[in-house]
Amino acid sequence: MNRRLRKFLLPALAATFGLALACLATELLLRVVDPIGLNYDREFQRYRNEALTFDWDGKDLATFDFEGRLFRHKPNLDLQLGSFRLRTNSLGFRGNAVSEQKPEGAFRVLVLGDSVAFGWGVDEAATFLRRFEAEWNTTNARQIEVVNAGHLVYDSVQEWALLRDQGLALQPDLVLLVYVVNDIEPSRDIVEEGLGRRLPDPKEAVPDAGDFYTRVAPWLRSVGMHATAELVLLQSDPKARFLAATPSGTTYEPEQFGHGPRGWPRSQAALLAMRDACRERSIPFVVLDHTLPVLRPLPTFCAQSAIPCEDFHFTAEELHQPIYNSAKDTHANARGNELLLQKLRRIAEQLPLPR
Repeated sequence: MNRRLRKFLLPALAATFGLALACLATELLLRVVDPIGLNYDREFQRYRNEALTFDWDGKDLATFDFEGRLFRHKPNLDLQLGSFRLRTNSLGFRGNAVSEQKPEGAFRVLVLGDSVAFGWGVDEAATFLRRFEAEWNTTNARQIEVVNAGHLVYDSVQEWALLRDQGLALQPDLVLLVYVVNDIEPSRDIVEEGLGRRLPDPKEAVPDAGDFYTRVAPWLRSVGMHATAELVLLQSDPKARFLAATPSGTTYEPEQFGHGPRGWPRSQAALLAMRDACRERSIPFVVLDHTLPVLRPLPTFCAQSAIPCEDFHFTAEELHQPIYNSAKDTHANARGNELLLQKLRRIAEQLPLPR
């Protein structure tokens, strides 16, 4: 090897070796320290495997009612999921024991919803619902009992099925629905596609132009750098990718894209069914709008349907605060639940709670 070639080759090899070591160190750091929340995937998989029962198990799928409840929590769980503890009572709801027969004189608040109401990622005592209950019962003579029936991956149809089949029997005095965009994401589609009973509808795919980060991440995975690939993907902006793939002036409206054109009408029908079932029993039914991205037709629909609907959104300023469990797990952390508690305190002034 001549002197000139050696002069350039050796530094190049050293730089390549140094870059490889830096990449390896980054991958190890992301896996061991986990600053971006890779634990979320592991926790969710364990939750799915150990905390849920699936209503179609052992059933004839040809006759199974996919419009009913599809999955639910196992009763009497006590499961440490890593970052938080999940306990369920005999009804499969998060929290302490709830008697199916409401005690005389009790005021029972039944809360429906998905992971926001459930309080994914924080211990039960830190959830806004349990804190509200404790705070109310400390400062008011008439006690309340909050029944947290929130469940991950529930849409409005599942919430209606839970209310119909289980919730109304608890004789609630007030029903609250924490409404999120999951309410228009049909759980039935997820289940039927997973069971191989239907294929995803290509017409429901949300446009995605991709970008530098989405193109680099698959290559990183192919060489075993899965954690680094996740970090790279977090730098990508899904909203910008969507806008790049749609005509100029397009805005993302969840009821217009993906499952929205089908999921939003289904959600409306479920909301009306919940309203009517509560009305027949003289139970107030109130929607807490926590949609992100904002489902703009929801307040108008509720107003036209005589369903009280309260603003339960994080403000733009709050969304820039550290209110999430991690970069990957965008469920409210303890700080986020504190902000939700503040909002519920304000809304409570308008709710028919015992004074």
